[in-house]
Amino acid sequence: MSSFKNQNLVKFSLFLSLVLVVNTVFSNQKIQDTLAERLLREGQYRMVSDRIEGQLKEGGRNSSNDLSLYFYNMLSMAQLRLNNFDSAKIFARNALKLSSSSKDSALISDSWKMMAFAFNNSGALDSAAYFTRKLLNYSQRAGDKRQLRSALTSMATILMQSKRPVEALPYYRESTVITEQLGDTSNFVRSYYNLGGCLLALRKFDTTLILFTKAANLAERRKQNDLLMLVFNELSECYLAMGRKEEWKIYQLKAYRIADKLGNKLFLAICNSSLAQAALADNDLKNALKYGAKADSLMQITPYPDVQRKVDSTMYLANKKLGNYAASLSWYESFVNWKEQMMTDNQANLLNRMMVEFGVKEKNLTIEKQQLDISSKKKQLQLLLLLLFITGLFIAALIRFNVKQRMFRETLYRKEKYLDKRIVEMMHFKTSVGEQYPIGEPAEGDIQDDETVELDEVDPGLYDALYIRIRDMMEKQKLYLDTELNVKSIISLLGTNKTYLYQAISRNTSENFRVMINRYRINEAKRIIEDGVVRSSVFDSTSIYSAAGFNSSVSFFRAFKLYTGLTPKEYANETRKDSMKNNTQIPEPAESEDDDM
Repeated sequence: MSSFKNQNLVKFSLFLSLVLVVNTVFSNQKIQDTLAERLLREGQYRMVSDRIEGQLKEGGRNSSNDLSLYFYNMLSMAQLRLNNFDSAKIFARNALKLSSSSKDSALISDSWKMMAFAFNNSGALDSAAYFTRKLLNYSQRAGDKRQLRSALTSMATILMQSKRPVEALPYYRESTVITEQLGDTSNFVRSYYNLGGCLLALRKFDTTLILFTKAANLAERRKQNDLLMLVFNELSECYLAMGRKEEWKIYQLKAYRIADKLGNKLFLAICNSSLAQAALADNDLKNALKYGAKADSLMQITPYPDVQRKVDSTMYLANKKLGNYAASLSWYESFVNWKEQMMTDNQANLLNRMMVEFGVKEKNLTIEKQQLDISSKKKQLQLLLLLLFITGLFIAALIRFNVKQRMFRETLYRKEKYLDKRIVEMMHFKTSVGEQYPIGEPAEGDIQDDETVELDEVDPGLYDALYIRIRDMMEKQKLYLDTELNVKSIISLLGTNKTYLYQAISRNTSENFRVMINRYRINEAKRIIEDGVVRSSVFDSTSIYSAAGFNSSVSFFRAFKLYTGLTPKEYANETRKDSMKNNTQIPEPAESEDDDM
């Protein structure tokens, strides 16, 4: 029984170990799209791009971070091979962002590779060197020969664009050796092409022809037309440098036909640039300008700094020989501008030092970034505290302002009520005095012509009596409610004249006729507001102005504010508060849609 249990225990342990091994294998399985990889090796870059874009759309947000990183690296490579350098750079940047959240060192290094290649092709050599160095460090540390080859190729390309072919040659040679060691047939053509281009710059024509011929045969056999086009173009350049123009023309036309068939704007521009340079060498200035203009127009679609410099140089020399000095100067300025964008000697020296000290600087940059993050957070906290303090001050000032405004409105309301009371008392006094000088219908002989009135001959008591009569008529008949009320209608009703009327008003008040009428109307409006506050919780100012005798809401609001210092709504609020203090239950006025004016 014990033996049987031991056997089961051993079997279970073996099964558990097998499960753990299988789990480890699958958990470390490399993310890969085998079809896309095969298409990339076969040079079907458009198909690769379409497939990966479809995968990204289908996966969307459900794709893992590493899978999206892999897809963006593949997309960048495909766009790079299609000579869509701007798109390649965009996808490379997306991959670089995703790499910050990845732990897959192979995928991260691929993102550095694509950034290096993208910057290389756009002429940003400083940035290309930065990512190339990162890739070189990783490949040497991880023993990854494929990435080491990519880093060496990128470094050599930077040196070639900096016109340093002697220094580029060892990098290209080592890269080619690694390709042969790996047996990576899909990259043989590109390795021979790169090495041949470097030897051509060194004018080692025999070796160059051998390498280019080998590359052309491989590209034709593998149907890598994009690479075949490149090789034919470089072969033509080699024959031109050797002075063999017949061969140059043959291979130039071959490259042109493939570029035209593929719709490759960049290499159509390269071919036209080569034709322009050849025509200039033969002093065929007309064709030099024609081919140069074609190349320049194509470069506007697919810019490439190295080719653009050649075009600018050719167009400058051709225009100068023809005496087109304005055009020549323009092309020269463009040439200088592109040249300055490439790496200068000072930049190259700085780059060399950066590459040597890269390891130390990377650590320092990490520490500085952390310190900057801490400093930034401190500043953000300080800014937030300052903002809260300012907000607190603003709120306190706003509260203080509102309290002052409320107290001011209350003071104005109290003053208005006090004045109303004093006016009533004064009117009662004047009424009692005016009864001693009753005024009936104008007698015969009374002065009716304003221009012949002798004011000093009239008893002042008569003016007081006339004013009392005016006031009595206003209060009892409420003539002021008539929006068409004027001086003539009042004179007609009183049986007096304008002069007596004005004198009666001015001697008993500090107002003129219009101000007096408006005062009655404002008092009526106040009465309507006070009654309305008692009857209803809704304050509606739209109907008050006509009920008080005003012919427009604008004139009503303006007069009310002028006479009382308050708006109708503010007056209603103060009335409510005053009534509540006197223990009168008055509902609070609700907000109406009509704002105070």
